[in-house]
Amino acid sequence: MPELESALKSLDSLNKGDIGEIRGYTNVPKAVALTVSAVMTVLNEKKLDWDYAKKEVLADPKFIQRLKDFDKDNIPPNVVTKMQKYIQDPEFTPDKVQSGGSAACKSLCMWVRAIDLYSRVSKTVAPKKAALADAQAKLDAMNKTLKDANSKLSAIENELASLQATFDKSLKEKDDLEYNIDLSSKRLTAASALTGSLADKVVQWDILVKEMEETNKTLAGD
Repeated sequence: MPELESALKSLDSLNKGDIGEIRGYTNVPKAVALTVSAVMTVLNEKKLDWDYAKKEVLADPKFIQRLKDFDKDNIPPNVVTKMQKYIQDPEFTPDKVQSGGSAACKSLCMWVRAIDLYSRVSKTVAPKKAALADAQAKLDAMNKTLKDANSKLSAIENELASLQATFDKSLKEKDDLEYNIDLSSKRLTAASALTGSLADKVVQWDILVKEMEETNKTLAGD
């Protein structure tokens, strides 16, 4: 948020001397008292009077760092309500408190107003952030489901590919077996035909041999 960044940058320009200048007032100007009271309201101090501010709040050597480290995301609702008294005060502006007080008051006023603005914007943004976080969580869950589904699909596809390969191999073996059976059958048929032909030849030769033997006997008798 630009306003908050600007306010924090303005705080960086402050030093202990600037805060000491504010504490040094005997008769505190109205603008200074208003600014310090606003700051103590945001810090949720138990007292808002000037004496307490000088001795306790502004005397803290870590006062400026305390403002920088302020937990702006967890401001109590009652503090936010109390802050409006200053935010709505037309005299509580950076320029007016500077002219009526000091440059340090301007920085403190900027910080108070930036914290208020941050609080109001956060109330508007927080539900949107929550909705975005919820949507992101649902998207992450859907992506995980999709990833798991894709993993299962990949496993099924791999298993199907393996079964297809097995089937193709079995089919080829079947075709090879049928081819070999057919080839063997043809060879057997050819062999049977040859065997039958040879048998016929044997019979013919047997008859021829017998005829020749009879002829030889006849010739021998003559």
